[in-house]
Amino acid sequence: MKIGILSDTHGSAAAWELVLKVIGKCDLLIHAGDLLYHGPRNQLPEGYDPQRLAGLINESGVPVLISRGNCDAEIDGLLINYPVQAPYVLAYINGKSVLVTHGQDLGEKGIAGLAETFRADIFISGHTHVPLLEKDTSGIYLNPGSCALPKSDAGPTAAVWQDDEILLIALESGNTIKKTVI
Repeated sequence: MKIGILSDTHGSAAAWELVLKVIGKCDLLIHAGDLLYHGPRNQLPEGYDPQRLAGLINESGVPVLISRGNCDAEIDGLLINYPVQAPYVLAYINGKSVLVTHGQDLGEKGIAGLAETFRADIFISGHTHVPLLEKDTSGIYLNPGSCALPKSDAGPTAAVWQDDEILLIALESGNTIKKTVI
């Protein structure tokens, strides 16, 4: 099973298309929030077209798991055929417990505490727009960064989970930034 993982599209249809072009056909997509709106503190991303992005998501041809971000409003969910879940998406994929949250309010427990509470093998968040992929004895922590408004030298990023590894990918070059075995 091939899973595309992205976050913080902020209404950019162009960013969504770039992700799918670079990572290729997937069996499932996971979006860690900030789907359609750019937010009042962000600039408009290239290709900003929330209605078109909603259409592309609906026409993706594969299931999309979506966690609500701080820039997502309840009304946005009316445009999407998949539930925008808040504050968490908890799924079991390939025998692994996966917890997805946008990450704007991790509380006192933080990432590790939430992963432990939910017994998550893989914890996915967004919000910072900075890619992160770490593995320790308690699990894997992934932030795919932002494909629309990146805040790192890597530029726009996303991730792919296929078989027994997760790859963090720089979308402009298609190069793997980091990878880990599950």
